[in-house]
Amino acid sequence: MGTVCATRWIGWRHLVWVGVGLFWYFTTRDFHPTAGLATIVTASLVAAFAVAVDVNHFVLIPRYWRTRRYGAYGATLLGTMAALTALALTVIRRSYFELHGPDADPNGAYKHFAIDLFGMAVHVAGAAGIVWLWRRTRPDRRGLN
Repeated sequence: MGTVCATRWIGWRHLVWVGVGLFWYFTTRDFHPTAGLATIVTASLVAAFAVAVDVNHFVLIPRYWRTRRYGAYGATLLGTMAALTALALTVIRRSYFELHGPDADPNGAYKHFAIDLFGMAVHVAGAAGIVWLWRRTRPDRRGLN
C-alpha cells in the first residue's frame, strides 16, 4: 500500500513541475527570440528548480535541518542552489550563443545568474511552504516525504 501511495505522490510532483514549466514558458516566451530558445531556457531552469527542491526536501532537511544544524543547512542549500543555477545558466548561455549569437551585454551572465538564483530561492521556498502546509493540514500524510 505504501508503494502505491509513494508512486502517486511522485506522479503528482512531476505533474506540478510540468505545470510550473508551462506557466513559465507562456509567461516568458516573448522575451526570447525563438520558441526553441524559450523552451530551452524554461526547461533548464525548471529542471534545476525541481532538482533543488528534491535535494532540499529529501537530503538537506533530514540531514541538517532536523538535526538542528542550521548553519550547515543554509550553507549547503545556498551552494546547491548556486551550482544548479550555474549549470542551468551554462546550458542557456551556450544555447543562446549557438542559436542566436553572443550576448551584447558584457555583464549579462552576472545579471542572469542573480535573477535565476533568486528564482531558484523563490521556488525552493515555495515548495517548502507547500509541503509544510500540506503536512499541517493532512496529519494522515506525515509519513510522506
